[in-house]
Amino acid sequence: MKIIIHKKYLDIVSEKFPDIEFFTEIDDCLEAEAFIGEPMDFVPEKLDKMPNIKWLQSFRAGYDTLDLDYMRKRNITFCNGKDIYSIPIAEDVVCKILMHNTNALKFLKSQKEHKWEPYQKRTEFRGQTVGIIGTGSIATEIAKRLQGFGVKIIGYKRNPVSAMAYFDEILSGKKGLKYLMSNSDYIIITVDLNKDTYHMINKGTLELMKNTASIINIARGSIINQKDLTEALINELISYAGLDVFEVEPLPEDDELWDLENVYITPHASGIVKENKKRLAELIIANIQRFIDNEKLANVVK
Repeated sequence: MKIIIHKKYLDIVSEKFPDIEFFTEIDDCLEAEAFIGEPMDFVPEKLDKMPNIKWLQSFRAGYDTLDLDYMRKRNITFCNGKDIYSIPIAEDVVCKILMHNTNALKFLKSQKEHKWEPYQKRTEFRGQTVGIIGTGSIATEIAKRLQGFGVKIIGYKRNPVSAMAYFDEILSGKKGLKYLMSNSDYIIITVDLNKDTYHMINKGTLELMKNTASIINIARGSIINQKDLTEALINELISYAGLDVFEVEPLPEDDELWDLENVYITPHASGIVKENKKRLAELIIANIQRFIDNEKLANVVK
C-alpha cells in the first residue's frame, strides 16, 4: 500500500506502519491509494493525476472550498478533522464572550492610555440567553462550558430534534431562527458554510437582535454578510461582535472593523493550540489502520 502524507507526520506514521510506503509529494507516487494533508491539495487538477486514490484525509474541519461532487463521482471517501479543534474553539468562544461581558476591551484601552476609569455598566452573564447556530461537536463543547455560568442555551439545528445534551432548547426552521435571533443575548455561529448558510446572517436577521445583544463567529466569514454586520456595529444596532473569521482573509488593513471599539478580532486562530498535533496524529493513525482493515473510517463527510 502507498500513501501520500504531509511531511510533518511522516516520521510518526512510518514508525507505526513500517510495511506501508509513505511519500510526501504527489508526483513521487501518482499510484497512491490515500492522501493525507491540507484541503488546498485536494483539488481536481491534482487528484486527476491519481487514478487509484480512494481516501482523502484532511487536517482541517472545514471543507467549503472543496469539490465534494467530484469526489463522489470518483467514489473517493473524504474525511475531515472534525472534533480535533472543538475544545480550543469552545474555550476561545468563552473568552470572546467574557471580553465583552467584563468590559475587558474598555479596560485594556484605558490601561494602554494609563487611565484609571472604573466602568459601572456591566451585566452579569448569569441569567442571560445564548443562542448557538449549529449543534455539532464545536457547539456541544461550547454549550458544555457555558452551562456552569447559569445561562439558558438555545441551539438551532436544520433538522428538528426534541433534545440534545447541554442545550435547554433546540429550534429549527425559519421560526426557530427568528426566535433565536430575537431572544438571545449572545449569538454564536458554528455552522458549516454552504449554499444554505451563505449570508444567513444579514441585515434582516441582524435587525431581529436586541440592541444589547452580541454575535460571535468562529465558523466561516461568509455566513455573515460582513457589510451588514459592520453597519449594525457602527450604528449600535447590536452591542458587540467577537470575530475570528471574515469574508476576506487576511482582513484588509483598511477594513472598518479594525477600528471599532465594540469588536474583538482574532486572525482565524480560535482552534490553534499545541495539542492539535497529538490529536491529529491519533486520528490519522486510527484511520490508516481502519483503511488497512477495510473498516469504516472516522469523520467521513457524506
